[in-house]
Amino acid sequence: FHSLAPMYYRGSAAAVIVYDITKLESFQTLKKWVKELKEHGPEDIVVAIAGNKNDLGDIREVPTKEAKEFAESIAAIFIETSARNAVNVEELFQKISKQIPPLQNAEVESNDSFKLTRQPNPTTRRCC
Repeated sequence: FHSLAPMYYRGSAAAVIVYDITKLESFQTLKKWVKELKEHGPEDIVVAIAGNKNDLGDIREVPTKEAKEFAESIAAIFIETSARNAVNVEELFQKISKQIPPLQNAEVESNDSFKLTRQPNPTTRRCC
C-alpha cells in the first residue's frame, strides 16, 4: 500500500496516523509514515497522531510521554483512543476540525464546483 499512499493524501486537509500502544513496532512504523507525509503530502496538512487501544494500557509498549513528545516535535495533534470502547474518537475529530482552516469565499465559488441536478426521466420509445 505504500506506493499508493500519495493518491490518498494528495489534496487532503488532514491526516490521522494511528499506532497500537501495545506494539512498539507500530510506533516505529508511524514515524516512517509521518516522514513520508511530510516529504510528499500537502504543506499545510493537519496531522494527528492517535495511539489506539488505550483500553489495553496494562500491556502498553509505547509510553504516552514518548508518543506525546514525538507529536509535539512535528506540531501534530496527539490523543490516545480506544476504537473498541469509543474513547476519545469524537474528540480526535473535533481537535482536527478546529485546526483545519475554513474555505475562502473564492474557493467555495470557484469554477471547479458543480451543481447536482436531477435529470428528467427519459421518454420511453416503443419499437415497431
